[in-house]
Amino acid sequence: MDPQVLVFQFGVGAFVLERNLAGVSNDESLRPPNPGGNTMNWIVGHVVRTRNQALGLLGEKPPFEDEDFAAYGAGGSNGRKTLTLDELRRRFDTLGPILDSALKRSSPSQLSATAPFSPTANPNETVGTLLASIAFHEAYHLGQTGLSRRLLGKPGALRAPGEEGHSANGA
Repeated sequence: MDPQVLVFQFGVGAFVLERNLAGVSNDESLRPPNPGGNTMNWIVGHVVRTRNQALGLLGEKPPFEDEDFAAYGAGGSNGRKTLTLDELRRRFDTLGPILDSALKRSSPSQLSATAPFSPTANPNETVGTLLASIAFHEAYHLGQTGLSRRLLGKPGALRAPGEEGHSANGA
């Protein structure tokens, strides 16, 4: 497992999130999508929560208390107190350099160690493969922020140079 690949993947995630959140207000982030799904606030909070927890896999003390993210576990917020979108962005931005640094310092033996759990029930899960799964999990949810952005009526934020924008209904 090459930690530089993970650094790159998490860096792409930061780029995607920054672009997809551009111009989105806190009120908009709390609006449930129609016909259903998680709010953008929940999606971002879930990603931040996961990054915070991932630091423990690399022997780092997470900078934020896990209780701060009670609203961002599986199943949605269920009426729990959410953080503002600005606060979630601040925390995401705080976690990025810490995660990058921890990954760059990680050793092959650390990444090949048995993981404390496996979301896919992989009996051979290592810290490295778990971090790769977390990077994929993040990419999945960050893709949802792009869809959420469009459902809010905003133009897509990730277009190739010269590509024309599309309306919120895909036309």
